[in-house]
Amino acid sequence: MFFCSALAFILCAVLTPIIIVFCKKNNFYDEVDPRKVHVGQVPRLGGIGIFLSFFVALLVYLLFFTSSDLHYAMPVFFGGLIIFLFGIIDDFMNLRAKFKFLIQIVSALIVVSSPLYFNNFFALQIPSIVGRCITFCWILFLVNAYNLIDGLDLLCGGLSFLTLLSSAVFMLRGGQEMGAICMILCFSILAFLFYNKPSARIFLGDGGSQTLGYVIATFPLFPLQGGMEIIKIPVAFLLASVPVTDVIAAVIRRGREHRSFFSADRAHIHHKLVNIGFSKTGSAVCLLLIQFFICVAALSTMFMTKTKDKIILLLVCIVLVWAFFCMLHFINRSVNMRHAGHLSEAPQEEH
Repeated sequence: MFFCSALAFILCAVLTPIIIVFCKKNNFYDEVDPRKVHVGQVPRLGGIGIFLSFFVALLVYLLFFTSSDLHYAMPVFFGGLIIFLFGIIDDFMNLRAKFKFLIQIVSALIVVSSPLYFNNFFALQIPSIVGRCITFCWILFLVNAYNLIDGLDLLCGGLSFLTLLSSAVFMLRGGQEMGAICMILCFSILAFLFYNKPSARIFLGDGGSQTLGYVIATFPLFPLQGGMEIIKIPVAFLLASVPVTDVIAAVIRRGREHRSFFSADRAHIHHKLVNIGFSKTGSAVCLLLIQFFICVAALSTMFMTKTKDKIILLLVCIVLVWAFFCMLHFINRSVNMRHAGHLSEAPQEEH
């Protein structure tokens, strides 16, 4: 695992500058529009560097470092491949939002039609049809959540790295070999972050952010041993609570304003932090610090003996995340009412 993780890191560190040069030569830049907060021309094909290096390192791992039969994971792999390929196509062609959502639905259906889905909650068995529906919605939510949170340098990649690193530890502790594969991906993301830190030389693009959301959504579907399985769903929800709460707020906001759910605006959590006076870097660091403490809290459940105590800790942390969102919402509204905000919400219809 350590050799393949190092290989993924080195490959991504080498590939990413090549991709940057390629984008500059061919004018493949992220669009600047009213909902974006970056300026200048920045390439947006960072997902290619992350996942090409990951796939190569994964192939080496499967060929030389494991004898386990991982065929049961193939539906997850194929669903992710679809998300990744169409995400890259979108980075080049700007596909319509409804078409992208259709692709996400197809990928989610591939996964839920397999034996991999949420089938228990706090040791209670979930009926198959209910578990598959929950898993289907979970995948769609996270794919879009991480895509929408990708609005500042370092933010989506940093959140994904911390979440996947915690997931890898949980899976390895729970006897799931997919944890080693998760760790390999973490090191690929880590190399990318050196080029995505402010001021970013490259962005994730849809091929990167959507695929990271998909991966984070599907890793909790793999079974764990003992008490780790019982708390798996609340741990997964807590680890993804920042982008998930943000996308829930976006759905509520657009429904309240009678706008299409596929429209865009500058009212996401990172936009609100910038609007009330945080710098772009400060906003990203603030959310990453919150994510860090979320991960510490989630990992601490591994050292707790009573399931009841684990559940209480997880629920308290989720409530605190929601409280932070509510507090930020009212602060942002107060700032806007005084006409002192730094950003307009700039709603846009789907393209």
